[in-house]
Amino acid sequence: MASRFWEAHAGRAFVGRLEPGTDLVAEIERFCAEQGIRSAWVSAIGAVSHAAFGFYEQDEHRYVEMSSDYHREITSFTGNISLRDGKPFLHAHAGFATRDGSSVGGHVLPGCVVFVGEVTIREMSDVELEREPDEFTGLALWPL
Repeated sequence: MASRFWEAHAGRAFVGRLEPGTDLVAEIERFCAEQGIRSAWVSAIGAVSHAAFGFYEQDEHRYVEMSSDYHREITSFTGNISLRDGKPFLHAHAGFATRDGSSVGGHVLPGCVVFVGEVTIREMSDVELEREPDEFTGLALWPL
């Protein structure tokens, strides 16, 4: 089996600020659904009052979910939008830091509560990526 790549072109670009208290994942997915965005690059900066993230156990094919109930800065956040079950799905990884500079991170999960968030969404045109079950990893991935 060979790797697979698609040619994508930059489409519309959106920048915005998220409402405090909203769910980071749900808000980005909601916006993409409203705008008809089916594939995009996503980045964000800001802080959360509650962080929810996961680490994928490859041997067990499951996420270990983790969270933090205190303020964390978003030190990195990169992801993409593609379709899953016909709806925009955010796949993102982030790093979160505390006041003392220690950090945690992983796969961003629903439940990240926005304190402040500035988001950039760059739509991909000429490509539509739909996630499908992957037997080897146990994840919903773009097809090979």
